[in-house]
Amino acid sequence: MAMEERWTASRATNNFDELLEKVITTRKPVFIDGQRRSAVLISIEEWNAIQDELRPRVPPVR
Repeated sequence: MAMEERWTASRATNNFDELLEKVITTRKPVFIDGQRRSAVLISIEEWNAIQDELRPRVPPVR
């Protein structure tokens, strides 16, 4: 597995357009580290895929 990409919070803030483009085009998460907390940015396609996996499977009504 490839090493995860990490950005500082200040780099993410100062280069948000670049960060957003990277996440959208690569569909790989970027971890953002602040002084006290961290977060992860993912593309909407990845978010939707995760939601699809988490959604309960309901059998069709017959």
